[in-house]
Amino acid sequence: MARDTEPVSKNQYGDDTHPAFAQIQVSRHSVTPGAVLFDSDLRHGHTVVLTVSSATRKRDLSRDWIHATREVVEIEMSEAQWASLVSSMGTSGVPATLRRVNGHIVPGLTYDPRLAHSMNEVKTAASKTFSGIQAAIAAYEALDSKATAKEKREAFAAIQRAAQHAAANIDFTTKSLTEHAENVVARSRADIEAMALQAAEQIGLPTGTVSVALELDAD
Repeated sequence: MARDTEPVSKNQYGDDTHPAFAQIQVSRHSVTPGAVLFDSDLRHGHTVVLTVSSATRKRDLSRDWIHATREVVEIEMSEAQWASLVSSMGTSGVPATLRRVNGHIVPGLTYDPRLAHSMNEVKTAASKTFSGIQAAIAAYEALDSKATAKEKREAFAAIQRAAQHAAANIDFTTKSLTEHAENVVARSRADIEAMALQAAEQIGLPTGTVSVALELDAD
């Protein structure tokens, strides 16, 4: 689809302006007691902040000077989210947290780790599943001496079905919980490694040494 165009214009200071001019800034922030970010179960002491602003261009001393003007959006990410963003082109995207949009502050998130939701779902599934088994057992035990052999077989088969369903339901929910927990651990490790490498760079240590140490510690 062809896009409409318009020429570059001048502002009151003689700088070039255009709706398409923008500047992006990436910075690392330290946050106390820890930032609450979208799609992260952790509170993050160190985050990556990406700011997109409109921009102007000034020609001086035979070169162009780009200056950010009005902030358009500010986005905050964990170290793991940032690493995933820069290394995952062509994917469905990476979760991030909006902090400001067109100069307006976006309300912050309350700390509500999704791992707790997964654990509650496992508890709920277990309670629901075992209540079905208990109901089937109770129905079997309620049969009196006049119950036919067929009625007893059907009641016993109901217990077996309830037990089979219990195994399948618990297996699914526990696998989901395990996967979520593994993701939390992986993201935590990515954040810790990023902070360690940053600290190593600041004091002049070889980053390769830090990576090897982290790998040995993980083993």
